[in-house]
Order: sequence, then C-alpha cells, then structure tokens
Amino acid sequence: MKTRQNLVFALIAAFGLCGVSSALSADISGKWKSEFESPVGHLKYTFDFKVDGDKLSGKAHRETSEAKIDSDLKNLKLDGDKLSFTETLDFNGTDIAIDYTGKVAGDEIKFTRKVGDYGSSEIVAKREKPEPASAPATNSVTGKWRAEFDTQIGKQKYLFTLKADGNTLTGKANAEIGDGKFETALSDGKINGAEITFVENMDFNGNPVRIDYKGVLNGDQIKLTRKVGDIATEELTANREK
Repeated sequence: MKTRQNLVFALIAAFGLCGVSSALSADISGKWKSEFESPVGHLKYTFDFKVDGDKLSGKAHRETSEAKIDSDLKNLKLDGDKLSFTETLDFNGTDIAIDYTGKVAGDEIKFTRKVGDYGSSEIVAKREKPEPASAPATNSVTGKWRAEFDTQIGKQKYLFTLKADGNTLTGKANAEIGDGKFETALSDGKINGAEITFVENMDFNGNPVRIDYKGVLNGDQIKLTRKVGDIATEELTANREK
C-alpha cells in the first residue's frame, strides 16, 4: 500500500512540473513583445501565454525582414517567477531548439535565450497591455440640446432634438418665443467632422422664415451661428441635455 501511495505522489509531482507548479506563480497570461538583434538580423517576437488552472500553453510569433513564423511552445514550466520553455525553429530543413529561461518581474520578463549550440543572448519581453476602455462618446451630435439667447424680438428658448446618421443630420426644433411655442422639422442637415449645418423653416405667425444654422460640436456643447433670413445673425451655444 505504501509503495502505491508513493507512486501516486510521484505522478502528482511529475505532472505539476509540466505546468504551473505554485498558486503563487507570476501571472503571465497574455501577450509579451520583444525586439532584439541576433546573428541573423533584427527579430521581433510576440509570445502569447495562456494559463488554465495548472495548465500552461503558449505560442511564439516571430518576424524577420523576410518571413513571419508561428510556432507552439513546448516544455513550458512556471515556478514562482521562473519561466522556461522551448521554441522549435525549422532552419533550412533542420530543427533547432531555442531554450528560454527567464524571470518575471511585473510587466517584464528577462530571458536568457539559448539557440542550440550556436550561443546565448539576453533579451527582455514586455507585457502588451490592452487598450484602455474608451469613455462613452460625447462627440456624437445625437441627442437633445438646449439653448437660450437674446434676439431683436426678445429672449428665445430652444430645444433641438438631433439625430446623426452617417453624414446626415435630422431632427426638430422646439422654440419658445414670447408667448408662442413652435415646433419645426429641420432640413438640409449635414455633418462634416465636428461641423454641422441645418435649416429651420419656421412659420412665424403665418410668415415663412428661413433660419440657417452652422455650428461646431465640442463635447457637450455646440457653438452655433444662426442666420435669420436677411434680418439678423446671432451667436448662441446649445448644451447637451443629460
């Protein structure tokens, strides 16, 4: 019975050496990049490691001026901050084992890279960090915008409801002018980068009035120039309704 127990413990230990041997081992999951000079020229590497429980796997993507090569890494072992593996390279029909032994320190791994019997070199691989999550877009003109401004006929209050569809802008304008309230569909709306233009064809007490708007979007504000027929030109700011 004791012999059988010893055999079980030996097998557990043996399998532990084929992957991640400690719960306190460094976190190496992800991609690591390295560039260095070698006897065959400038090399670019991306190492992609995956840790699944106690299983460790990885790939190497190698770029030279002449070729790109992908290969599965073998004999991967991670013990604490010590990492080792083998890359097998087909060089003119001959397999060459490239052995790596390294030490993980945060977002860097310092490797000794031994290329068969040809020699060794020291390289550094750095963790490729994911792009930071982008903040909610505030440069979209879609939404509701409020503006209050003084004109020749008194203070006016506007609520613009705008919708962007590619380079096309649609929407409506709800205006409060004195005691009157007006709702007008906007026309000829266009978007060019941060610049917008549209037309409000208002029926003002039975009189058609064309109002041309030209503005620049900047986050939660639109600075607009408002041309009321041949009567007046006004500057105003519309603020995004949150």
